Parts: sequence; structure tokens; C-alpha cells
Amino acid sequence: MSTTLTNSAFIAMPVSPVIKRAPLYGSLANRFVAFLVDTTILVFCYSLILYSTAENPLQFSTWKDVVNFGGISMVEFEAILKVFLFSAYFPVLHWLYYTLLEASPKQATIGKFTLGLKVTDLRGKRITFLQANLRYFSKLLSALPLFTGFLLILSTRRKQTLHDYISRTVVVTDQ
Repeated sequence: MSTTLTNSAFIAMPVSPVIKRAPLYGSLANRFVAFLVDTTILVFCYSLILYSTAENPLQFSTWKDVVNFGGISMVEFEAILKVFLFSAYFPVLHWLYYTLLEASPKQATIGKFTLGLKVTDLRGKRITFLQANLRYFSKLLSALPLFTGFLLILSTRRKQTLHDYISRTVVVTDQ
């Protein structure tokens, strides 16, 4: 008893390609990591400015001194706060970093660009310098009541924060 198979039994159905689609909007985790990258870059720049403008290079404690002598004194802490709060170049550098880079053709800070994110308007277009400024300064409102403006990202369809709503922007993945 021999069985013969016809060619029609081996016709293969075309297999649909599996396309893994990346999420369209930036997640809370991606945006937080981008924030950490940006903060690291800014702290490095601040440190360069701080140490290059110091009158006496020994006026700043090293970490070894801080650990060995049980921390910094209140006088040293007050001096550090004065440097950060009353020096105009720190807030100006921070503001320029975020507004110029998010309004640039790359549409992202270095942290966002590294993670494949970019800031767009609601139509997916590049944001203006005015929108970048509005987005930057409205982050203060997002941070005010225990960072609840940032937590909106967990419950909105487009993963927007309060400052995204105010400036009419959205953070998307770069596709």
C-alpha cells in the first residue's frame, strides 16, 4: 500500500511578517532616564564653571574631606547654596539647555535624543522657541504639589505631563 502525495498538498501559505511596533509616546521610565542623562551633563557643566570661577581652588571640600570629617558644616552648605542660587549662569545655562535643544531641528535634549525621544507639537511638528519656553517654565507647576503634574503621564492617552498640556506638546519616540 503505497501512498502518493500530490504537489498541491505542499503549497505553503505565505507567512505574514511580524512587525514589532515601538510605542508612539515616551514612557515615564524613558523620560526619567533621559532626565538623569541631562542632569548628569548639566552637573558636569556646572562643576566646570564652578571650579573655573573659584577664587581659591581649595575653597571647595573634596568628597574625601566630607567623609572623613563627618560632612559639611552649615557655613559651607550656606556658601554652596549662595553659589547656586545667586549665580545667574546656573539657571541661565539650565534654561538655555532645555529650550534651545528642544526647539532645535533634533527636537530633543541630549538625554532624550540618546533614548530616541523627541518633543513635538500636537501635530508632530517641531516646537517653536516660545513653546519650548512655555514648556520649560510650566515644569515648575508640574513639580509644585508633590510632582503630581509629572504623574499625569500614567493616566493620559498620549503620556503627557502637566507642562506638556500647558505648552501643547507631546514627547514621542523617534521613528
